[in-house]
Amino acid sequence: MSNQKRTRKFEFGNERFGGSYTPGDFEFNFPNDMSREEFEKMFSRRMSALHKRGNDFAEEFFDGASKARKENLKPLSIRVKPHTKDFFKNNSILSPREVLEMYENFNNGSEAFINSLIEDEKQLEKELAEVQEKLHNAKLFREKLGEMEPEIDVLTDEDKLAKLHALYEKTNIKAIGNETSAGKAKSDIIRMIQVYNTQDVSIWGNDYLLLTVYTNAQPVLFYFKNEYSTDDIEDIISHVKEYCEGNNIGFRVFEDSNI
Repeated sequence: MSNQKRTRKFEFGNERFGGSYTPGDFEFNFPNDMSREEFEKMFSRRMSALHKRGNDFAEEFFDGASKARKENLKPLSIRVKPHTKDFFKNNSILSPREVLEMYENFNNGSEAFINSLIEDEKQLEKELAEVQEKLHNAKLFREKLGEMEPEIDVLTDEDKLAKLHALYEKTNIKAIGNETSAGKAKSDIIRMIQVYNTQDVSIWGNDYLLLTVYTNAQPVLFYFKNEYSTDDIEDIISHVKEYCEGNNIGFRVFEDSNI
């Protein structure tokens, strides 16, 4: 039984390049089309790749296994055949034991490496699906925004009065709100028309009423607050229009105010 164990042959590698060893012997099979320089470059590349990738799998695959392999290799006396020995002595930066361990690491780690690539591919597919979903949602959101009509901001009384003061710097602006009845508003406006010998009355979009005198000056402006009833405003305008027509005073209506 012990003789069988000592003469058991172990093979590694693949059809193109491989090797084998039995206790006491170690042999490489070189492909016919591979020079020693190509062999050296190949192992250098693979060693670098193993070192780079080995960091990711060291804890799971290599740490414990490496110790076990070293323990198994300690009693093994490796002898190589002359031409292989010459290669390691004169050309190789690796020892036979290092090559053997490298192959074992490569063979053991290759399956884990392939599995990791599969997992990476699944993760990338998942991330791609998430990105595509976000892009789709963004497109729907953009289309929905295009369908929505922008809301028209309603200016406050303070905003409108500020604009009116800027437009009519020399004009006396009188604000009419809920504290003023429609009857009193009519009376105040007619009285101002008479006091200033008004030549023209302009109505700007139910926002304000402006008096213009014969010198083209605009002495008084009546501003209707946002709170004021639309029915009351229209009633006041109708009353002022009737008065202007009966007294040969110009009367103009602008549907849009300039504020």
